[in-house]
Formats: sequence, C-alpha cells, structure tokens
Amino acid sequence: MSTYRIEFGPAWPVPPITVDYSNRNQAARTVAAHAIPHLKPKLTEMGRPELADCFFQTDRALTVGQFMWLSLAGEKAAAFCPARLTPVTDGGVKS
Repeated sequence: MSTYRIEFGPAWPVPPITVDYSNRNQAARTVAAHAIPHLKPKLTEMGRPELADCFFQTDRALTVGQFMWLSLAGEKAAAFCPARLTPVTDGGVKS
C-alpha cells in the first residue's frame, strides 16, 4: 500500500490530503507544500511564525505524522499539528 489519506488534528486548519508514499521524501514535500499555507496564519496568530519553516515526518509504519521545526543554531525544536495516515485502496479508505 503506498497511497495514504492524511487527516490533521482538529486544532489545525489543514484540509485532508491523499498522497502517494512510494517515495517518502517526495510525499513529505507534497504534504508540507499543501499544509504550510494553512498553518502559517495559525502559527502567526500563536506568535510563532518561524515554525512555518518546517517539515512533515511520519512514524515508520505510516500511521501517524506531525510537523517538525528545528533550530540547530538555537538548539530548539518543536513538534506540532499531529496527523493520522490511513491507507487508501482503489475503492477508497481501507477499513
């Protein structure tokens, strides 16, 4: 199974997206390109606009994910906007 529907946590204004995960790096870039425009206003409202410079990461089993922000120079990190990944079959979301 390489196609997944990604649904983001209810506190975050990001609509769901369906992504092909046969190439995990490309999939992560696709999710970020989709979500960051939705995340940026919320992060700015929270006083943390720098977090919009982030990446999407998942667990190995492709069941959950989240956005990560890192500042190597400042030795800081943040994880936010949790997401659930559900495998998709040709007929829709797998039960």
